[in-house]
Amino acid sequence: MSTTPRQQVLKCQLHDDFVPGAYDNWVVWAGALSAQIGELSFAATLARAYVDEEQHRQLQVRVELFFGGLDMSQIRTGDIDARLWTDAVPAPGYVPMALVVNEDGTPEEGVPRLCEANLVFVSDRVSLTTPGTFSYTAEFSADGLPLEDPGKHWVALNDLAPNQDGLVVVSPRWVESGPTMMEVSLRKLGAQVDTEGHFHGGHIEDLTAVVADLPVDVIYLLPFFKPGFGDLHTKLDVRKGELGSPYAVADFFSLDPTLVPDPDSIDLAGLLAQDLFDAGDVTEIFGDQSPSPEELADQGAPQVARSLGADGLAQLTGRAHLRALTRRAHEVGKRVIFDLVLMQTSRDHPLIRQHPEWYVQEPDGRPAIHRIAWLEYSDVALFDLSFNEPLQEYLLQIAPYWIERCDLDGVRIDASQTVDRPFLKRLHNRIHGIRPEALVLGETLCPLQEATDIPVDMIYALFVDFHRDAEKAAPLIDFLELMHSTFAAGTVAKAYFENHDSPRASHVWAQRFDELLQAAPKALDHWSRLASGLEARSDARSDARPAAGPDGGPISPARMMVVAKNLQASLIDASLGMAPQPAAAADDQRPHLSGGTRLAWALEWGSQWAEMQRTDFEQPTLLKPEWAQTSPGLDLSEAYRRLPHVLASCTELQDGAVYYHRHVTETDSVLAATRYVHESALLVLHNLDAVAEHTVDIDLSWLTVNPVLRDVIYDSYDALRLVSSQTPSLTIQGSHLSTVLAPLQSRFLRLTWVPSPTMSMGAGSTPAVPQPNDLQPE
Repeated sequence: MSTTPRQQVLKCQLHDDFVPGAYDNWVVWAGALSAQIGELSFAATLARAYVDEEQHRQLQVRVELFFGGLDMSQIRTGDIDARLWTDAVPAPGYVPMALVVNEDGTPEEGVPRLCEANLVFVSDRVSLTTPGTFSYTAEFSADGLPLEDPGKHWVALNDLAPNQDGLVVVSPRWVESGPTMMEVSLRKLGAQVDTEGHFHGGHIEDLTAVVADLPVDVIYLLPFFKPGFGDLHTKLDVRKGELGSPYAVADFFSLDPTLVPDPDSIDLAGLLAQDLFDAGDVTEIFGDQSPSPEELADQGAPQVARSLGADGLAQLTGRAHLRALTRRAHEVGKRVIFDLVLMQTSRDHPLIRQHPEWYVQEPDGRPAIHRIAWLEYSDVALFDLSFNEPLQEYLLQIAPYWIERCDLDGVRIDASQTVDRPFLKRLHNRIHGIRPEALVLGETLCPLQEATDIPVDMIYALFVDFHRDAEKAAPLIDFLELMHSTFAAGTVAKAYFENHDSPRASHVWAQRFDELLQAAPKALDHWSRLASGLEARSDARSDARPAAGPDGGPISPARMMVVAKNLQASLIDASLGMAPQPAAAADDQRPHLSGGTRLAWALEWGSQWAEMQRTDFEQPTLLKPEWAQTSPGLDLSEAYRRLPHVLASCTELQDGAVYYHRHVTETDSVLAATRYVHESALLVLHNLDAVAEHTVDIDLSWLTVNPVLRDVIYDSYDALRLVSSQTPSLTIQGSHLSTVLAPLQSRFLRLTWVPSPTMSMGAGSTPAVPQPNDLQPE
């Protein structure tokens, strides 16, 4: 085959002289790997797509290549071959890539369209049809051999420069909209203390009884595995607290036996009649010679406990009750996921004897204690997980085991930021391989940059400190804008104001508000009047549910403030995210990375009635669900019950871009943003000030139209049945909107206009419409 001098030089530099891994940019360089999915552009770090059976996505990959000492404009199609490798297509996984050149019929026909001085190659489109995590990279060849020649020499992108493979996380489409979530500790829901002062933890069936009433899409269960309390080496009881931690797992394939009732309360015949256990369960738990399910049902639970063991009965019943929970949840349109612990076991787990090499060990051979920063978890043994293939293969079995057996809908990965990414990819794919619609949620308690490459369907938004402590809008806006520009476009982040790792926000707020009111007589009068009015209206209700404070007495002003702050925190989480926004660029320009992170608001069980007691699962403390039966806890619970329907009617919150308004008051006490689509906008206003009302004047001139106020979509005071002394004024003149917000009041205002032919908002916004990274203080 004849070659041109140019091709000979290319072959020499790429194949003959270049040393793979030498990274000599003066000879040859390749990089700027990126992905395009639909209208969104992504860095190689991580790209996101959402699919279902009806909606697939198309992936196209872009890469640049440079040769030193050559005029890149003289390169022509065929001089250099390029191909994409990805495991998103069947093995061997290769997809053609083409040199980007000027189109036919142009004066520069066939001339490369350079990016700076680099050649640009783009791949054919790859169809993304199923959830999973997929890698991709590029390879180049200039040896002159035909593409189909088995002897053709390809040079990998990562050998030419310090690149990493690109990553695409494909998630179930239902996750894209940001499903809401509630965290539940099973041992606390339904827990009781008997007349002798003994604590009795809650059971799985207690959650089943109320799951239909929980105002969220997904129920997230804290670990339900059998816990351990001892230390195999010291023989000591090392449990945390009186109850021990559910994160100290003694058996990943057994349930905590305390999550099922005593044998006298178990109806095996009823469970069997509902098809909640079968012969496979009986054989797995009791062995091949065990009685049939029908024989067990005839014996009854007490006799089974005596003859076959109480733990075996608990395992059989626990599986049945877990299936009943997921069945009921699915009937009412909800999903159930569970906490997957990957980093540790209890210190009496049999694996410590069977596989000591699976653990990080102290010099004396004992398994190491799990330490994170200043925290020490002395009740657990730390796995040596990174690149430990036998251990990883063992752990990969846990999630599929429970998902398949009990019809669970996914997992929350504990401390996912500490798990090596190749293993997380395998886990994500293993779970989606058995249940494509599963949710894999990753706990990401780390700086934002450390969470950008975690291959899960949903991550955490770290808002707890903002909700608990922030009284100014600017810090949260700064964090939101950083989040939108840091994470891959379309990322969904779980946003919450309290969880099992934090104190109850309501408890912190109550203490703070008590102190504030001592120095704010006007605020004391305001909240006292609201409390009195709520009590009067509760007395007049036909259902005769009274209003009462936590101690059964009158509602304190601070308690009213806590309830208002609680709802406002969730409204902030529900309203201040951003739908992904495209940022187009020509093929010969490096793409502008798209931005936009959706927020999925979340609660902890008890948040819905402003619980004050921390979910301390290590101690025999009780929460107070009875507070949801009297105002103001009742009103808060009802507000949460109605909230999903209100939010579902706001397309701007689902599909809209966002504009954050800065410093709308001198004290920066009002958090304001506009969520907008092509034909409407939703102005969301949150007064963070607990003691003072604020008049705000919002400049909407950036919309390039004069908006019209159509409706007050939501008012948190109305939602909580709080009646202020006056109706807040609300006016709009030209491009300015003015209103008054009472302390801790939130309002959603719908604005509309007649779109102009040149106006483009939301997806595909023109430069006239602000993008998140372009926002400046007003």
